[in-house]
Amino acid sequence: MTSSRDTRPFRLPLGRWKPVQILWIIELSEEYAMYNLFVSGWKEEWQGVPCTFDLSRCVNQHEYTDQKIAEKFGKLDGAELAELTRLPTIFAYEAACKLDPKFGLIRDVTVRRGQVRIEYEFIPVQPFLTVADFDTLAFELDIGNWEMNRTHWAVKDVNLPKELHTAKGITLPSWTRQASRAVDITQHDFDVGLSFPGEARGLVEQVARELEARVGPNAYFYDNNYVSQLARPSLDTLLQDIYRNRCKLIVVFVGDDYQRKDWCGVEFRAIREIIMARAEQRIMFVRVDDGAVDGVFRTDGYVDARRFNPSEIAQFIAERVALIT
Repeated sequence: MTSSRDTRPFRLPLGRWKPVQILWIIELSEEYAMYNLFVSGWKEEWQGVPCTFDLSRCVNQHEYTDQKIAEKFGKLDGAELAELTRLPTIFAYEAACKLDPKFGLIRDVTVRRGQVRIEYEFIPVQPFLTVADFDTLAFELDIGNWEMNRTHWAVKDVNLPKELHTAKGITLPSWTRQASRAVDITQHDFDVGLSFPGEARGLVEQVARELEARVGPNAYFYDNNYVSQLARPSLDTLLQDIYRNRCKLIVVFVGDDYQRKDWCGVEFRAIREIIMARAEQRIMFVRVDDGAVDGVFRTDGYVDARRFNPSEIAQFIAERVALIT
Protein backbone atom coordinates (compact mmCIF):
# COMPACT_ATOMS: atom_id res chain seq x y z
CA MET A 1 0.00 0.00 0.00
CA THR A 2 1.38 3.37 -0.92
CA SER A 3 0.39 6.98 -0.77
CA SER A 4 0.35 7.05 -4.59
CA ARG A 5 -3.20 5.74 -4.26
CA ASP A 6 -4.22 9.39 -3.74
CA THR A 7 -2.65 12.73 -4.62
CA ARG A 8 -2.93 14.48 -1.29
CA PRO A 9 0.37 15.52 0.36
CA PHE A 10 1.61 13.10 2.99
CA ARG A 11 1.10 14.51 6.47
CA LEU A 12 2.48 13.27 9.71
CA PRO A 13 -0.23 12.33 12.23
CA LEU A 14 1.18 14.84 14.70
CA GLY A 15 0.31 18.25 16.04
CA ARG A 16 -0.47 20.82 13.39
CA TRP A 17 -0.41 18.38 10.46
CA LYS A 18 2.15 20.23 8.38
CA PRO A 19 3.01 18.90 4.90
CA VAL A 20 6.62 17.73 4.92
CA GLN A 21 9.14 16.39 2.44
CA ILE A 22 9.76 12.91 3.69
CA LEU A 23 13.21 11.58 4.36
CA TRP A 24 12.04 8.80 6.63
CA ILE A 25 14.97 8.38 8.98
CA ILE A 26 12.95 7.77 12.10
CA GLU A 27 14.36 4.37 12.98
CA LEU A 28 17.36 4.70 15.28
CA SER A 29 20.09 2.12 15.73
CA GLU A 30 19.84 -0.38 18.55
CA GLU A 31 22.66 1.34 20.41
CA TYR A 32 20.58 4.51 20.59
CA ALA A 33 17.80 3.04 22.74
CA MET A 34 15.96 5.87 24.49
CA TYR A 35 12.90 6.68 26.53
CA ASN A 36 10.75 9.75 27.25
CA LEU A 37 10.44 11.06 30.80
CA PHE A 38 7.65 13.48 31.67
CA VAL A 39 7.63 15.07 35.13
CA SER A 40 4.69 17.17 36.35
CA GLY A 41 4.28 19.10 39.59
CA TRP A 42 0.48 18.85 39.48
CA LYS A 43 -1.03 15.95 41.44
CA GLU A 44 -4.03 15.78 39.10
CA GLU A 45 -1.84 15.29 36.03
CA TRP A 46 -1.70 12.01 34.12
CA GLN A 47 -5.40 11.22 34.30
CA GLY A 48 -5.76 10.65 30.56
CA VAL A 49 -6.47 14.30 29.72
CA PRO A 50 -3.96 16.05 27.39
CA CYS A 51 -1.37 18.10 29.27
CA THR A 52 0.44 21.32 28.32
CA PHE A 53 4.09 22.16 29.02
CA ASP A 54 6.11 25.28 28.23
CA LEU A 55 8.15 24.68 25.07
CA SER A 56 11.30 25.83 26.89
CA ARG A 57 10.96 22.83 29.22
CA CYS A 58 10.66 20.22 26.49
CA VAL A 59 13.59 18.17 25.10
CA ASN A 60 16.07 20.89 26.02
CA GLN A 61 19.70 20.44 27.01
CA HIS A 62 19.03 22.72 29.99
CA GLU A 63 16.18 20.43 31.08
CA TYR A 64 18.06 17.15 31.68
CA THR A 65 18.33 16.02 28.04
CA ASP A 66 21.79 15.36 26.56
CA GLN A 67 22.91 18.00 24.08
CA LYS A 68 23.10 15.68 21.06
CA ILE A 69 19.62 14.36 21.69
CA ALA A 70 18.26 17.88 22.22
CA GLU A 71 19.84 19.05 18.96
CA LYS A 72 18.26 16.19 17.04
CA PHE A 73 14.80 16.18 18.58
CA GLY A 74 14.37 19.56 20.27
CA LYS A 75 12.51 21.22 17.39
CA LEU A 76 9.65 18.77 18.00
CA ASP A 77 8.91 18.57 14.30
CA GLY A 78 8.79 16.17 11.40
CA ALA A 79 10.21 12.68 11.42
CA GLU A 80 12.16 13.28 14.63
CA LEU A 81 8.95 13.99 16.51
CA ALA A 82 7.38 10.89 15.01
CA GLU A 83 10.27 8.88 16.44
CA LEU A 84 9.67 10.23 19.94
CA THR A 85 6.06 9.02 19.81
CA ARG A 86 7.35 5.47 19.31
CA LEU A 87 9.58 5.42 22.39
CA PRO A 88 8.58 3.90 25.76
CA THR A 89 7.52 6.70 28.08
CA ILE A 90 7.42 7.27 31.85
CA PHE A 91 4.81 9.73 33.13
CA ALA A 92 6.01 10.86 36.56
CA TYR A 93 5.31 13.49 39.22
CA GLU A 94 7.59 15.87 41.05
CA ALA A 95 8.95 14.36 44.26
CA ALA A 96 6.75 16.53 46.48
CA CYS A 97 3.63 14.90 45.02
CA LYS A 98 4.69 11.48 46.38
CA LEU A 99 2.84 9.66 43.60
CA ASP A 100 3.99 6.64 41.61
CA PRO A 101 4.69 7.02 37.87
CA LYS A 102 2.84 5.42 34.97
CA PHE A 103 3.98 3.80 31.73
CA GLY A 104 2.72 4.42 28.21
CA LEU A 105 3.20 6.13 24.86
CA ILE A 106 2.87 9.63 23.42
CA ARG A 107 -0.07 9.69 21.02
CA ASP A 108 0.07 13.22 19.60
CA VAL A 109 2.02 16.45 20.04
CA THR A 110 0.96 19.98 19.13
CA VAL A 111 3.33 22.95 19.32
CA ARG A 112 1.72 26.39 19.37
CA ARG A 113 2.77 29.82 20.71
CA GLY A 114 5.47 28.56 23.03
CA GLN A 115 3.32 25.77 24.43
CA VAL A 116 3.39 22.03 23.84
CA ARG A 117 0.26 19.91 24.22
CA ILE A 118 0.83 16.19 24.72
CA GLU A 119 -1.78 13.51 24.18
CA TYR A 120 -0.85 10.13 25.59
CA GLU A 121 -2.02 6.63 26.38
CA PHE A 122 -1.21 4.45 29.37
CA ILE A 123 -0.19 0.81 28.97
CA PRO A 124 -0.65 -1.32 32.10
CA VAL A 125 2.59 -2.78 33.49
CA GLN A 126 2.55 -4.66 36.79
CA PRO A 127 4.70 -4.32 38.74
CA PHE A 128 6.12 -0.94 37.73
CA LEU A 129 8.27 1.76 39.30
CA THR A 130 7.45 3.53 42.55
CA VAL A 131 8.25 7.13 43.38
CA ALA A 132 11.12 5.93 45.59
CA ASP A 133 12.79 4.21 42.64
CA PHE A 134 13.75 7.55 41.10
CA ASP A 135 16.23 7.92 43.96
CA THR A 136 17.53 4.35 44.10
CA LEU A 137 17.74 4.02 40.29
CA ALA A 138 18.92 7.55 39.53
CA PHE A 139 22.04 6.31 37.73
CA GLU A 140 20.27 3.55 35.79
CA LEU A 141 17.51 5.90 34.60
CA ASP A 142 19.85 8.89 34.08
CA ILE A 143 17.98 11.05 36.60
CA GLY A 144 19.84 14.28 37.36
CA ASN A 145 20.16 16.05 40.69
CA TRP A 146 16.92 17.85 41.50
CA GLU A 147 15.39 16.60 38.24
CA MET A 148 12.37 15.18 40.02
CA ASN A 149 11.66 18.61 41.48
CA ARG A 150 11.03 20.30 38.13
CA THR A 151 8.24 19.98 35.57
CA HIS A 152 9.75 19.06 32.18
CA TRP A 153 9.97 16.59 29.31
CA ALA A 154 13.35 14.88 28.91
CA VAL A 155 14.57 12.24 26.47
CA LYS A 156 17.05 9.81 27.99
CA ASP A 157 19.73 7.80 26.19
CA VAL A 158 18.88 4.71 28.25
CA ASN A 159 17.74 1.21 27.32
CA LEU A 160 14.69 1.29 29.57
CA PRO A 161 13.52 -2.35 29.18
CA LYS A 162 17.01 -3.64 29.99
CA GLU A 163 17.59 -1.37 32.99
CA LEU A 164 14.18 -2.00 34.57
CA HIS A 165 14.43 -5.74 34.14
CA THR A 166 17.96 -5.90 35.53
CA ALA A 167 17.35 -3.63 38.51
CA LYS A 168 13.77 -4.44 39.49
CA GLY A 169 12.66 -7.48 37.51
CA ILE A 170 10.14 -5.29 35.70
CA THR A 171 9.15 -6.61 32.28
CA LEU A 172 7.93 -4.06 29.75
CA PRO A 173 5.87 -5.09 26.68
CA SER A 174 7.98 -6.98 24.14
CA TRP A 175 7.70 -4.23 21.51
CA THR A 176 9.72 -1.85 23.71
CA ARG A 177 12.79 -4.03 23.18
CA GLN A 178 12.50 -3.43 19.44
CA ALA A 179 11.19 0.14 19.31
CA SER A 180 14.52 1.61 18.29
CA ARG A 181 15.48 -0.99 15.69
CA ALA A 182 15.12 -0.37 11.99
CA VAL A 183 13.47 -3.06 9.88
CA ASP A 184 13.92 -3.83 6.20
CA ILE A 185 10.43 -4.29 4.80
CA THR A 186 11.76 -6.43 1.95
CA GLN A 187 12.65 -9.08 4.56
CA HIS A 188 10.66 -8.33 7.73
CA ASP A 189 7.70 -10.47 8.82
CA PHE A 190 4.63 -8.61 10.09
CA ASP A 191 1.81 -9.77 12.32
CA VAL A 192 -0.71 -7.56 10.51
CA GLY A 193 -0.98 -5.92 7.09
CA LEU A 194 -3.51 -3.12 6.51
CA SER A 195 -4.98 -2.88 2.99
CA PHE A 196 -7.19 0.14 2.30
CA PRO A 197 -8.02 2.95 -0.16
CA GLY A 198 -6.70 6.45 0.46
CA GLU A 199 -10.21 7.69 1.21
CA ALA A 200 -10.26 5.47 4.33
CA ARG A 201 -6.93 6.77 5.65
CA GLY A 202 -8.53 8.82 8.42
CA LEU A 203 -10.09 5.71 9.93
CA VAL A 204 -7.09 3.48 9.27
CA GLU A 205 -4.70 6.01 10.83
CA GLN A 206 -6.69 5.85 14.07
CA VAL A 207 -6.84 2.06 13.97
CA ALA A 208 -3.08 1.92 13.37
CA ARG A 209 -2.38 4.08 16.42
CA GLU A 210 -4.55 1.87 18.60
CA LEU A 211 -3.04 -1.26 17.10
CA GLU A 212 0.52 -0.15 17.82
CA ALA A 213 -0.28 0.08 21.52
CA ARG A 214 -1.43 -3.54 21.41
CA VAL A 215 1.09 -5.27 19.14
CA GLY A 216 3.94 -2.74 19.04
CA PRO A 217 5.90 -0.85 16.35
CA ASN A 218 7.01 -2.82 13.29
CA ALA A 219 4.53 -5.59 14.05
CA TYR A 220 2.01 -4.23 11.54
CA PHE A 221 2.42 -2.99 7.97
CA TYR A 222 0.97 0.49 7.46
CA ASP A 223 2.35 2.45 4.51
CA ASN A 224 2.94 5.76 6.30
CA ASN A 225 5.33 4.00 8.68
CA TYR A 226 7.69 3.08 5.83
CA VAL A 227 7.48 5.94 3.34
CA SER A 228 11.16 5.97 2.32
CA GLN A 229 11.24 2.21 1.70
CA LEU A 230 8.14 2.35 -0.49
CA ALA A 231 9.68 4.93 -2.85
CA ARG A 232 11.07 2.32 -5.25
CA PRO A 233 10.55 0.67 -8.64
CA SER A 234 8.43 -2.49 -8.90
CA LEU A 235 6.46 -1.55 -5.81
CA ASP A 236 3.62 -3.82 -6.87
CA THR A 237 5.74 -6.95 -6.48
CA LEU A 238 7.02 -5.84 -3.07
CA LEU A 239 3.50 -5.18 -1.79
CA GLN A 240 2.22 -8.51 -3.06
CA ASP A 241 5.14 -10.28 -1.37
CA ILE A 242 4.44 -8.52 1.94
CA TYR A 243 0.74 -9.36 1.93
CA ARG A 244 0.97 -12.86 0.49
CA ASN A 245 4.06 -14.17 2.26
CA ARG A 246 4.99 -12.00 5.24
CA CYS A 247 1.80 -10.99 7.06
CA LYS A 248 0.10 -13.39 9.46
CA LEU A 249 -3.17 -11.48 9.13
CA ILE A 250 -4.33 -9.11 6.37
CA VAL A 251 -7.02 -6.63 7.36
CA VAL A 252 -8.93 -5.34 4.33
CA PHE A 253 -11.00 -2.15 4.64
CA VAL A 254 -13.57 -2.85 1.92
CA GLY A 255 -16.13 -0.57 0.28
CA ASP A 256 -16.79 1.46 -2.87
CA ASP A 257 -13.39 3.15 -2.90
CA TYR A 258 -11.51 -0.12 -2.45
CA GLN A 259 -13.15 -1.48 -5.60
CA ARG A 260 -12.13 1.58 -7.65
CA LYS A 261 -8.48 2.01 -6.65
CA ASP A 262 -5.67 0.47 -8.69
CA TRP A 263 -3.31 -0.11 -5.77
CA CYS A 264 -6.04 -1.87 -3.82
CA GLY A 265 -6.41 -4.14 -6.84
CA VAL A 266 -2.69 -4.91 -6.71
CA GLU A 267 -2.93 -5.85 -3.05
CA PHE A 268 -6.13 -7.83 -3.48
CA ARG A 269 -4.47 -10.10 -6.06
CA ALA A 270 -2.30 -11.42 -3.23
CA ILE A 271 -5.31 -11.63 -0.94
CA ARG A 272 -7.22 -13.73 -3.50
CA GLU A 273 -4.28 -16.13 -3.67
CA ILE A 274 -4.53 -16.62 0.09
CA ILE A 275 -8.28 -17.27 -0.15
CA MET A 276 -7.73 -19.76 -2.99
CA ALA A 277 -5.22 -21.57 -0.78
CA ARG A 278 -8.04 -21.95 1.79
CA ALA A 279 -6.12 -19.90 4.37
CA GLU A 280 -9.18 -17.82 5.23
CA GLN A 281 -7.99 -17.42 8.81
CA ARG A 282 -5.38 -14.98 7.47
CA ILE A 283 -8.01 -12.57 6.09
CA MET A 284 -10.15 -10.13 8.09
CA PHE A 285 -12.65 -7.79 6.43
CA VAL A 286 -13.57 -4.40 7.87
CA ARG A 287 -16.45 -2.83 5.97
CA VAL A 288 -16.50 0.97 5.70
CA ASP A 289 -19.64 1.14 3.52
CA ASP A 290 -21.97 -1.14 1.56
CA GLY A 291 -20.05 -0.88 -1.73
CA ALA A 292 -19.40 -4.09 -3.65
CA VAL A 293 -15.86 -5.44 -4.06
CA ASP A 294 -15.07 -8.16 -6.58
CA GLY A 295 -14.18 -11.29 -4.64
CA VAL A 296 -15.99 -10.24 -1.45
CA PHE A 297 -19.41 -11.86 -1.10
CA ARG A 298 -22.50 -11.31 1.02
CA THR A 299 -21.75 -14.54 2.86
CA ASP A 300 -18.36 -13.23 4.01
CA GLY A 301 -18.18 -12.03 7.60
CA TYR A 302 -16.83 -8.61 8.48
CA VAL A 303 -16.36 -6.02 11.21
CA ASP A 304 -18.62 -3.03 10.59
CA ALA A 305 -16.58 0.18 10.95
CA ARG A 306 -19.85 2.12 11.19
CA ARG A 307 -20.71 0.25 14.35
CA PHE A 308 -17.35 -0.13 16.11
CA ASN A 309 -14.82 2.61 16.93
CA PRO A 310 -11.09 2.47 16.00
CA SER A 311 -10.06 1.22 19.44
CA GLU A 312 -12.53 -1.66 19.26
CA ILE A 313 -11.45 -2.53 15.71
CA ALA A 314 -7.80 -2.59 16.81
CA GLN A 315 -8.70 -4.90 19.70
CA PHE A 316 -10.51 -7.27 17.31
CA ILE A 317 -7.42 -7.33 15.09
CA ALA A 318 -5.14 -8.09 18.04
CA GLU A 319 -7.45 -10.91 19.12
CA ARG A 320 -7.34 -12.48 15.64
CA VAL A 321 -3.55 -12.25 15.45
CA ALA A 322 -3.22 -14.00 18.80
CA LEU A 323 -5.10 -17.00 17.37
CA ILE A 324 -2.73 -17.44 14.42
CA THR A 325 0.33 -19.56 15.17
